[in-house]
Amino acid sequence: MSAATVPDLLQSFLEEAWETVAVFEQAAEFLAIKRHEPLVVMAHRLKGSAGLYGFPQIANLGALAERILEAAPRYTEQQQAKVVEFVGQLTAVLTTALENIAIHGQEGRVGLELGRLGAAALIQELAALNPEAFVSDEPEEAPQASPQTPGGVVEELQAFYRQNAEFWEFFAPETLENLDHVTHALTGLQTGDENGEHLRALFRAMHTVKGAAYSVGCKPIGALAHQLEDLLVAVREGQTPWSEQIAHLVLEGSQVLSQMLVVAEGKDPQAALTLHQQLIDLQNRLALLLNREPPTPAPAPAAPAPPSTPAPQTRPSSTASVRVSLERLDALLNLAGETLVARSRLELLAQRFEEMDQLLEMARQRLMRTTADFEARYLNPRLSLAQETQASQPQSTLGKTVQELFTELEFDRYDDLNILARSIQEMTSDLAEVRNSLSEQIKAFRQETETFAKLSQELRNEVGRARLIPIGRFYQRLTRQVQQIAGEKQVQLLFQGEQVEIDSVLLDGLSEALLHLVNNAVIHGIESPAERLAAGKTPKGTLTIRTQPQRGALVLEISDDGRGIDLEAVKQKAVEKGLRTQAQVENMRPEEALELIFLPGLSTAPVVSDVAGRGVGMDAVATTIRRLRGDLTVETHSGLGTTFRLRIPQSLVVSDILVLQTGGQTLALPRESLVTLLTAPASQDEVAYEGKAVPIKHLGELLRLPPAESEEYALAVVEGRGGNLVALAAERFIGLQQALVKPLPGPLSELPHLIGATVSPTGQVILVLSPSGLLSLNTTLPTQTPIKASLNRRLPVLLVDDSLSVRKVVAQMLRKAGHQVVTAADGQEALELLEQQPFQAVVTDLEMPRMSGFELLEEVRRRPNLAHLPIAVLTTRASTKHRDLAVELGANAYLTKPADEVELGRFLQEI
Repeated sequence: MSAATVPDLLQSFLEEAWETVAVFEQAAEFLAIKRHEPLVVMAHRLKGSAGLYGFPQIANLGALAERILEAAPRYTEQQQAKVVEFVGQLTAVLTTALENIAIHGQEGRVGLELGRLGAAALIQELAALNPEAFVSDEPEEAPQASPQTPGGVVEELQAFYRQNAEFWEFFAPETLENLDHVTHALTGLQTGDENGEHLRALFRAMHTVKGAAYSVGCKPIGALAHQLEDLLVAVREGQTPWSEQIAHLVLEGSQVLSQMLVVAEGKDPQAALTLHQQLIDLQNRLALLLNREPPTPAPAPAAPAPPSTPAPQTRPSSTASVRVSLERLDALLNLAGETLVARSRLELLAQRFEEMDQLLEMARQRLMRTTADFEARYLNPRLSLAQETQASQPQSTLGKTVQELFTELEFDRYDDLNILARSIQEMTSDLAEVRNSLSEQIKAFRQETETFAKLSQELRNEVGRARLIPIGRFYQRLTRQVQQIAGEKQVQLLFQGEQVEIDSVLLDGLSEALLHLVNNAVIHGIESPAERLAAGKTPKGTLTIRTQPQRGALVLEISDDGRGIDLEAVKQKAVEKGLRTQAQVENMRPEEALELIFLPGLSTAPVVSDVAGRGVGMDAVATTIRRLRGDLTVETHSGLGTTFRLRIPQSLVVSDILVLQTGGQTLALPRESLVTLLTAPASQDEVAYEGKAVPIKHLGELLRLPPAESEEYALAVVEGRGGNLVALAAERFIGLQQALVKPLPGPLSELPHLIGATVSPTGQVILVLSPSGLLSLNTTLPTQTPIKASLNRRLPVLLVDDSLSVRKVVAQMLRKAGHQVVTAADGQEALELLEQQPFQAVVTDLEMPRMSGFELLEEVRRRPNLAHLPIAVLTTRASTKHRDLAVELGANAYLTKPADEVELGRFLQEI
């Protein structure tokens, strides 16, 4: 049966071929940046897939394109232009051929069409420029479904990996993805396949693995996939009935194919030693089912001797990648284009702001000239002398004549005051016009910034979506894991939310934790069939994995219906390991005892094996979840089962956080952890939400911060253990912000109540809190309430200086040190303030209007209620004369400007 006669397979070929056309259309861009490899890969794939699907003319075109493109780097820039011309002709012919295949099922006269475009002369010219590229290789044999002798498979796989690094970059991930589809289809077949959809999906996935392997030249994988495909063809055509034996055989074949990828990369030497025997056993059983001769076994390969010198690394280091649809890339490009347009509009606004700045500068200079002229006429002490000098000079008689001829009503007269008033009026009009224009530009600027913010948000969302993959792809790996470790146990694995998308980078970091939780559920949780029957359960245990989006986060639940966690055994093991004392575990609540399973080194497995009992698992799981800025909770019921609940953000790149203030600190909570925001009086211990009483926990108490004196608290309602709600109280919420949250370094990363840190627009470091970690903190330790009470009773410092800038700078220093500050502009104002309220100290300048610092010192020391008030002088006068007088009048400290923050702080600390 030809592959081209199967509609599903023909559609697969056309999709791949159109993808090749899309890449060929960008040939000029690729060659311009000296990247011909993607073009070679697509040509090679076209050659292989077209030959496999029965389109020899297109296969020949692919081979011709591959030879020409491989030689492209050796051509000059002018010669590469001819390569681009050839690829353009090839693309036009290929487009016509694919349209013919889609409509008529035939490729048409491809060669004649290429000749009609004049490609023959162009090919001859390129061949003359580089004859080596057109030397005929020995013809490749068509892929056969006959079994491959396994003896040299390891060497062949590893040689292919070393020699085809550029193919491996896309071939290995694609193969793994299709093997996941195989496992998914097998799982579907277990639950029934009335319309045959799962069997068709299984066949498509295995066929794609075979075709991709043959296309890139990886014959060992292609041969095994071909045998498995033949078995599925026999089932589909009714020659062999579907059975549990065939399902296990296909699953085992899928696992061997996956292992071949690992062996090719040299990651698992032990797997390389066992692959030989696995292939022999698998091929023998396949041959038996297909009524074929089993392959002649080759001698098992000897264990590879360690090389005397390190083998050269011929393959470049791999980088993480994701497959992105063209539709999503188009959306990203459109957003990038809109961003550029918005940037152009912002540049235009910036130019208009510069023009208005020039107008303001002209008005300022005009005002300065007018003011200077007015001062020269009326404020200069030598004005009268200048007027006399001017009077001695000859005067024009025209002014006197005009005054004699016309009255004031007949002819306007202007003195200097009139001229000044008119100039000011004109400048006021100019400034009003500039201000109106500035207001319009500011309004336009705000609109543009809002547009830019929306574009940035959309761009962020699209980039984030480009990294998303369905979590169901990873679920298939869990299926294989369960089948490998279940042993005699019967385990039914159920999935919910397979189409929920997750960040691929996040899933990579989460995968080992999920695998360990599944291992625990199968090994520790689910009982043997005999135990389950004795407990009144069905012999087959159920392991359910659910995924659902919730408030900007992903919630994953791993639930089993097994025996549950033996809390007494956990507590006893913690005592035996020295992790807790007997007295500590005796008074533990059940939820506290559950937290013990996350301690390093604790395991209740009676026997140490490869997958359990070593005590290095659950603590690593908790650390992984914490590193991913997530929460992990566990709920168990004896005899009924256990549920692990993971809550993780949907993205690790940019996060939404709620910034808040409490205890003098600026902190943040992740938005995905928030249920709602409320307010409540400080006297309340709980708040009502949706008909339920929610307990209030004060962040200041949980973090050992001094609690604030506030009549009302801002409450962030979060989810605690067992889904119970808790309201975290803070002094105030600053607002929601988008932030780049970074992990904490060193020992700080081990703190359970901290997720990471971010930097505010003002440069302040903000710690991001973990709600579940906060609620797990021990709140029985003494708090710093007495210290805070004394801080709240601390009196303000009175700062006296006639310079506004000095008052601002010094006040900022004092507030930074935790002091309250009240300012006065001179000694008289300071004296009035001292009569109105108490102060802990005074910092004063010496030279001030109305009342100097010396006079202030004298007046303060004369009053009994202020005689012992600490006073520091802060002045530019550094002479001994000034210092001695200040000390004589009662100054406790004498400091010189510019203000020294350390000296000022020392003075206030001493008092």
